[in-house]
Amino acid sequence: MDTRWAGSMAEDGAGPRPFDGPDGPRLVPPGDAGDPPAPPPDRAPWVGLVANPNSGIGAGRARVSRLVDALGSRGLGARVGWTPGDRAELVRRAGPDSSCRCLVAVGGDGTVAALLNERPRVPITVLPAGTENLFARHFGMTRQPERVAETVASGLALPLDLGEAGGRRFALMAGIGFDADVVTRHHLARLGRAHRVRPTSRVAYVEPVLRASFEYGFPMLRVRVEDPGPAEELLGAMAFVFNLPSYALGLPIAPTAREDDGLLDLVVFRDRGPFAALHYLWLVFRGLHLKRPGVWHRRVRGVRISSDGPVPVQLDGDPAGSIDPDAPDPWTSRVLPRAASVLVPETYARSLMAS
Repeated sequence: MDTRWAGSMAEDGAGPRPFDGPDGPRLVPPGDAGDPPAPPPDRAPWVGLVANPNSGIGAGRARVSRLVDALGSRGLGARVGWTPGDRAELVRRAGPDSSCRCLVAVGGDGTVAALLNERPRVPITVLPAGTENLFARHFGMTRQPERVAETVASGLALPLDLGEAGGRRFALMAGIGFDADVVTRHHLARLGRAHRVRPTSRVAYVEPVLRASFEYGFPMLRVRVEDPGPAEELLGAMAFVFNLPSYALGLPIAPTAREDDGLLDLVVFRDRGPFAALHYLWLVFRGLHLKRPGVWHRRVRGVRISSDGPVPVQLDGDPAGSIDPDAPDPWTSRVLPRAASVLVPETYARSLMAS
């Protein structure tokens, strides 16, 4: 790994140790007792790497090392951040007037969401190292650091809509109801008694799904479309608000959702209970759910949801609180057109132009 320069907050161990120089943390080779090399001039091209060592099965560190080398071979330096504080600092430095080419999220969909919620002003791209990697899969991004470096060097920046709910931004979807209960249970199990996030896998969702099936109460939701025109209110047990057509296991819940159309895709499932949820899952697998009565699909700019009981919410696969029946205002979500930009591989750009 080229250690000439990079921002880092690596943990203690065999890896690089942080050194706080006048321009912030820089990477120092282990065992080097001297001063770290000087950082490059301000106008030298660089890339910020926002890395999560706990994504997926914990494969992030090795991929970061390979990506730094691959970027260096293309004349691009790298600044690496491992903590929320590092992430915020990288975003601050990567302004539109800086020489930052882009910011790379090295992790899963949660890492991507955390980066987007810092409101970056340069394009982002992803080196996937999580469990589902829905954002990366949608844009054809690969786990191979060398190919990601090629995207950074020669990819195309495209506008990206985002959704917003409760002051948080999301790139994939918001889930309200049963699926959010599963996400919350999985998150709590992943924290464990030590309250430290541990690597995870798809198998880890089996127990939360089973527990939620027996224990979740399926309170009904009142879903109101907030677009201009005649008011519309839908009643259902589960609701989703999609920005991208991506869900766990590749389930096509909102197959027509697009990242740049200025709209969100609302899908509401009417019937309550675990057996209804299992039936809906089977219909989604077969791509038949949007044709069935009791399943509503609308393309919206905004939505309000209320309920007579507390209902959990998830954003991009992470818990995001709950709908509080005693709150003075309903839970709301809205689209933020072109709120960010994403650096995509040439293959994705060509397929988009062809379609």
